[in-house]
Amino acid sequence: MSLFRRTYIDKKTGEQKESAVWWYEFVFSGRRVQESAKTKLKTIAAEAEKDHRRRLERANAGLPTEEPNRRVKTVAEVLKTYGGEYKTNHRQNSLVVVVNRSKHLLRLLGPTLLPDMSQSKALEYVERRRGEGAGNRTINLELMVLSRAIGYTWRALWPKLKKLEENQDAGRALDREEEDRVLAAAAANPSHLIYPYLMVLTWTGMRSDEARRLRWSQVDLKSGQVTVGKAKTEAGRGRPIPMAAALRASIEHHAAFYTQALGTIQPNWYVFPKSNRTRLEDPTKPVTSLKTAWETVRTDAAVQCRLHDLRHSFCTKLGEAGVPESTMLDMMGHVSPAMLKRYSHIRAKSRRQAMDAIEGRTLFGVPTVSPTVGDATPPKKSVTH
Repeated sequence: MSLFRRTYIDKKTGEQKESAVWWYEFVFSGRRVQESAKTKLKTIAAEAEKDHRRRLERANAGLPTEEPNRRVKTVAEVLKTYGGEYKTNHRQNSLVVVVNRSKHLLRLLGPTLLPDMSQSKALEYVERRRGEGAGNRTINLELMVLSRAIGYTWRALWPKLKKLEENQDAGRALDREEEDRVLAAAAANPSHLIYPYLMVLTWTGMRSDEARRLRWSQVDLKSGQVTVGKAKTEAGRGRPIPMAAALRASIEHHAAFYTQALGTIQPNWYVFPKSNRTRLEDPTKPVTSLKTAWETVRTDAAVQCRLHDLRHSFCTKLGEAGVPESTMLDMMGHVSPAMLKRYSHIRAKSRRQAMDAIEGRTLFGVPTVSPTVGDATPPKKSVTH
């Protein structure tokens, strides 16, 4: 048994001090366990250590639904195993999500033994992440990944820990003036990629990753069409989208710069290649991120929106233009009308204009003033010649 008080440096005085709370440390199953007893009483701290040992020993003896050797694994180990198994039967994009959601789990919970991954421990994680500014959906996804890595559902592991309420807002559509400001700021940005990239998103409704991985073989300037490559959904893969005149002009200008910078354009090269702010570096690899340039564009344009909102805007414009739903589904790459409805934000102004267009007119053959019985005249008989 090892009980101790931690020492620390007082930030105000610079002096070394000893904490009032007791800690305990021991080795179990070849692993070092160190925890705060959360008490100022040494006798209670000793009991806390004994209780911790007892819980680990009971878990190591084997629970009905667990193999004993799994119960002494750490969070880091199960996440590593889960990630390795996950990539064998899932797409790369899905694996990236798991890897990204695991980063903070590893940072804050990595050394934690599975028997200690209690509901209170999960709650501590939630509070810690919220204190760091993480959103509710992000935290929910992180704990979801952890529960799956452990091998149980969220409810089974932490029955009294409710999922955080998530923002159900699917996003918003930019109005024309906001869109113009964003594109103007992008055109003035030092990055040679951000303007044509945002033009593609604005005029095709592509997802950001679909545009980022666009190759020149998918861009047909002669026929004025761009074809989506890999997509989030099966319905979205390989969908052709006609190029508007503005987009075509932007791509042609980008192609001229591309050719001047690299001497030529190969069909398998990426339209938005790996680059620094001013120079194209490797056309065989897609740009990793345009986040810095995008944040600058948003700030300069004074528009609060997400990159994905450009997709919402495109879908909304299709709806406002009266494009048939089947065509919208084809262009957006969705698999159901329900998902399409989530993205299409027909603006209040357009709804008002639609009502104004029919207000005061005869609807469905019913006159605006109902005739009286005395006003009625018998219909004329038709004459057959």
